Amino acid sequence: MFPTVPFRTTRLVSALVVLTCAVMLVAPLALPAAISPERAWVGALIFYGVTAGAYGTLPFIRRGDIAAVAMWLMLAVGIAPCVDGHELSPPNMFADMAGVLMAIAPIYLARYRQVVQGDTRFHRLGRDVDIAAEQPATSIPQAS
Repeated sequence: MFPTVPFRTTRLVSALVVLTCAVMLVAPLALPAAISPERAWVGALIFYGVTAGAYGTLPFIRRGDIAAVAMWLMLAVGIAPCVDGHELSPPNMFADMAGVLMAIAPIYLARYRQVVQGDTRFHRLGRDVDIAAEQPATSIPQAS
């Protein structure tokens, strides 16, 4: 027999692995000489890739949590040169922010479209509930 691992533990471990990989990918951007303001698009592409990769590899983590962690990581990379006595680089910070927003925007636009089309259900404790009526949705079969 193989030991079973709880689903929550698996989600936590996978989130920590993705966060560790993201930090290792963007850590060189914190070095002042790593990217000049003329090459700010490199940071944007890296942050786009990291954020989109997190959305792809962590399907059970809430989209808002991934967006918040990506923005905090972007902020940490942006102000890291200040620890060494250097000034902030607005072009690099705005490019990094643009990379995160390019990855986040399609996900929130898709959810906006769902809400506008009337899909206001969400999963609560394993059953579908209509937010507007606070009663079980009738169009979805219930598990017994």
